[in-house]
Amino acid sequence: MFCPNCGTSNDEGALFCANCGTRLEIEPAVTEGTATVSDNNAVPQQPEAQPQVQEPQADAQAQQSVEQPEATQENAQVQPQMQAAQVNMQPQVTPMYEQPQADAAGNTAKKPFKLTKQIVIIGAAAIAVIAAVIVFICVGNSLTNYKKTAKAYVKAVEECDWAKAYSLIQIPEDEFLTKNAFVTAHSDATGSAVGNIKVIDSFSSKGRLPGNKAVSVIYTTATGADSEDLLLTVTDKHYMLFFKKYKVSTEDVVVSNCTINVPKGLTLFINDILVGDQYKKDDSGKNSSYDVYEIPYLFNGTTILKATSDFTEDYKKEIYPSYDDYSTSISSYDIKFSEDKISGLKDQAKKDVTEFFDAAQKKNDFSTVSDKFTSNMQSGAKSTYNGYVDTFKSTYKQISNFKVTSFTASMSDTSFRTDSSDGCPTIKVGFKIGYSYTYKYSNDTKSYDKSDTKSSSYIYYKYVDGQWKISSMGLGVSIY
Repeated sequence: MFCPNCGTSNDEGALFCANCGTRLEIEPAVTEGTATVSDNNAVPQQPEAQPQVQEPQADAQAQQSVEQPEATQENAQVQPQMQAAQVNMQPQVTPMYEQPQADAAGNTAKKPFKLTKQIVIIGAAAIAVIAAVIVFICVGNSLTNYKKTAKAYVKAVEECDWAKAYSLIQIPEDEFLTKNAFVTAHSDATGSAVGNIKVIDSFSSKGRLPGNKAVSVIYTTATGADSEDLLLTVTDKHYMLFFKKYKVSTEDVVVSNCTINVPKGLTLFINDILVGDQYKKDDSGKNSSYDVYEIPYLFNGTTILKATSDFTEDYKKEIYPSYDDYSTSISSYDIKFSEDKISGLKDQAKKDVTEFFDAAQKKNDFSTVSDKFTSNMQSGAKSTYNGYVDTFKSTYKQISNFKVTSFTASMSDTSFRTDSSDGCPTIKVGFKIGYSYTYKYSNDTKSYDKSDTKSSSYIYYKYVDGQWKISSMGLGVSIY
């Protein structure tokens, strides 16, 4: 017997379909209004608890189409047993999800998929992350392409965009290799527009080393076609942490081991950067009038040196280092004492001479004026001073009322000089001194006046420990 709902073959006499549970259309045996059930269809004993199972819609419709027998007492007893049998014949399965409902024809309706807001947000975020990764990789590869670096460098150099070129060079970490120094090094260059740039790999023994790339850059300018061979090296710092970053090698841009000789007492600047004492070569034990500075790196090209001090005019000199172990000097003959310092030394000379004779006339100890002299001059100055003191102490010829009446200082040569023994700056102050005094012999009651108006004299000053001190003198004052 076949089920009219699903077509499943069932045993003869089955009341319900073994597959879908649809009640099969069989005329029940009826006698005088009493329903009987065939012996072949024993109704199973009803269980104590019956789960409520909703029959499919198609089964309900099929049951409605079957003619119902008259209600009798026997029939009323059979009906619940038949329903129990129907329930027991179906498998007891706990659904994991809501069962889709079937239509009248028995076809199961599929529940439509609903696109929630949360799903949309997650999907958009995933797409954004993927796009960002792709852009990150593309941009990183583009910015770290060594051929693009070579192309940009040649273009910047030819068009004199030195700030751009500086950013593309692998520069050693050194305080003198600044952007300003690089611009200064190429201050005399003239630029030209560049076009048709092509970069190709070239053969080079250095280019074959790990981390190096050798290229040849071919291009045109207003004057015609040109080319340049470059070596690029990978830097220690990666771009965005992941990508290798190439820069142009400095082998033709920087020179190393530069020596600069500067007169002692002067301060050296390189491209307006102060050169500290750590760059001075240790020359202890040597008598030299120059300080020797050893500079590790300078740019190939124009470099500005400046030597200055508190008592000299600023001196500037352009040098052009173009090879390793480059050496140059600033001559002391090129340094001039500043006018204000020269005027100051003239005034200091007059003051020192006047105080020297005043102390001697008062017969003071040499220690009252010793600070005016260098250490090397102490002995000679003391001897000269005591000689004047003895003159004023003489009982044979009494000297009194000594005074400097005029003092005219001059400097015939204001060029910078240094002492050959210690390298300290020195300068000569010449002067004409006028003086007068009174003398009287011990056996004579008459006093006499004596004077000299234009006695030639000189003082050599040396700059020691931040002070000008007398290192030599010829006072030209005779008292007799």
